[in-house]
Formats: sequence, structure tokens, C-alpha cells
Amino acid sequence: MFAVGGCVHAGTSDLVFGPEEWSREIKKTDLDPSVVQYPFESSPEIEAWVAKVLKRHGHDSEGSRLDVIQSAMFEDDFDFTYEDGTTLTASEAFELRRGNCMSFTALFVTMARAAGIEAFLLAVRRTPGVDKEGDLVVLNHHVVAGYRGPRKVTIYDFNVTSSETFNQRFVVDDVMATAMYHNNLAGEAIRKDDFDSAVWHLEITTRLVPDWTHGWVNYGVARFRNGDVDGALACYERALQVKPNNPSALTNMAFVYRELGRYQEAETALRAAAHTSVNPYTLIAIADSEMIRGNYEEAASYLRRARWSYRSEPEVWEAMSRLASLRGESRKAERHASHADKLRRETDLAERE
Repeated sequence: MFAVGGCVHAGTSDLVFGPEEWSREIKKTDLDPSVVQYPFESSPEIEAWVAKVLKRHGHDSEGSRLDVIQSAMFEDDFDFTYEDGTTLTASEAFELRRGNCMSFTALFVTMARAAGIEAFLLAVRRTPGVDKEGDLVVLNHHVVAGYRGPRKVTIYDFNVTSSETFNQRFVVDDVMATAMYHNNLAGEAIRKDDFDSAVWHLEITTRLVPDWTHGWVNYGVARFRNGDVDGALACYERALQVKPNNPSALTNMAFVYRELGRYQEAETALRAAAHTSVNPYTLIAIADSEMIRGNYEEAASYLRRARWSYRSEPEVWEAMSRLASLRGESRKAERHASHADKLRRETDLAERE
């Protein structure tokens, strides 16, 4: 299981914005700033582009200048390609004209700062926020850009893959943004089975923000896949110290315990996770466990919770089909299985388009 994104801050006072202050803060963690990647790395080319755009349109207020920059980034001659699995610094994204939402948003923030405007990242949470890629479960925390004007915070959203509204937002300073950046790089490394790189990036992530639960959970995933079982469990324990009863940490612990043949501990961890989790895959796992025990009503209750928020997830309907089959409800089982197949076809078609 792998959590991508997130943040810890709620305001802008006493936060770190800008490369000089960022470098001083990085040194406090005993990390060498030269080995840590700064997401808002600027370049002469970015600064020249911003100056040219603003000169052409001639707006004075900070809000209107940000609107001009945002509009120019979507003009045909900018030609930026969205790539979901490509996390780049602002300068890299500008040079290559590609990247994911974090790369594009970091680029906008960097352009705003080149115009003398203190923009920053905001991490937002959307529902639903869980995807599954093979055996990898991804918790999605989208980032947007923010600007604190005289009366309110204005949000600039560059997400191109979802129309879902978000229900929570958190200001991210440059140190936290750096931790998120390396966390994303670790996720990309795990998808490529490059576990050494993933461990390295997550060591940086947890050094930068030691009280970020997602960082520790992800670090545990990387260490487990790199063969370090004890290290993985230690990371999950640290995540639970930061946030007791965290369902992602508990679910991952359950997976490790099962691999070690410690089934009772796995069951305990999974049940604890299921109490607070909205992750459908956690709920499906505990439902399957209840089915094995013959506790069909308990299994049904977990699957109803999964279906409530994730009714378009095929695995939810497949689990419901398994339950119906065990109950001898063959027609219902076939109906649920057919619906799962339909959802998978729709997903495959959407991805091809």
C-alpha cells in the first residue's frame, strides 16, 4: 500500500518559503541541500518567460498577474504535456514541458514568485481518493496552488484528470513540499521495482518531516519490498506513534504479518484498520476474512461500507459476488460479477482514450 501526497500545515505564518530559507532549514536536518531536490527551482528561462508574458498583458495587481500567468500556461505555444507518473522540479518541467499535477503546480508557484508574488502549494483531499495498481494501493492527495490576498486565499487548480471537488485543504511550505516531492519520486521508483531508490527518497522524506504519517507508511512499503522486514515493521510502528490507529499503517502491518505466518497478529491489525478505514481494499480484505469464518453478515457490513463511497470500483462488486455465491445466491452472484466486468471494461476504455 502506498500513500502519495499530503501535508501537515494549516496556516502561512512561520512557514518556509523561498530557496535561501529552505536551504537553511534543510541543513537543520543534517541533510546536504545539494542532494535534496527543491521543487520550486527557478531558471533564467522561467524568469524571462514570466517577464515577457506580463509585459505583453500589462496587469498591475497581484491577482490579475497570476491570472495572466495561469492563462498563458494553457496557450498553444506553451504546449505542456500532462504525465501522471512524472514528478519534476519547476525548472525541469519548464524545460521539458511535461510533468504531473505537482510538477505543473510547482511551476506555476515558481513563476508567481518570479513575478514577486508569494504563492505556495496547498494539499487538498478529494473523495474518492484511492486507486489500485496491481497490488499497490495509492492514496491520492492532490496539490493546488494558493495565493493569500487581502481578503481570502485564491486557489489555482491544475488538475486535468478529475472533476471531483475537494473537501479539505492544507497550506504546504517549501520543506513539506520537498518531502512530498521525494515521496512522489519514491512512489515512481516502487512502480519500477527500483526499491533502493525508493528507500533513499523516503529516508529524505522522513528526515525532512518526521511527523508525517504517510511518509513513514511509504517508507515501510519501500523497505519491505527491498527485503527489510524488520525495518518495514519499525516504520509502521513509527507511523502509529505519529497517528495512532492509522488504517494505512495497520493494513500494511497486517500484510507483513501474513507474509511471516503471524496470522493472529495480522487479523488483529486488519480489524483495527477496518474500524476507521474508508479504503475499500482494506474493507474487502476483512470481508474476505469474515467469509472464510462463515460470518456472512459481518462480511456484508464491510462490503456495504466499501460500496457506499466506491460503487464504481470493480473489486467491491467482485467481493459482493463472492459473498453471494457463498450464500447460495447464484443469480445475485452472477449479477454482481457482470457489473464488475462492465466497470472494468469502462475503465479500460477510458484509459485507452
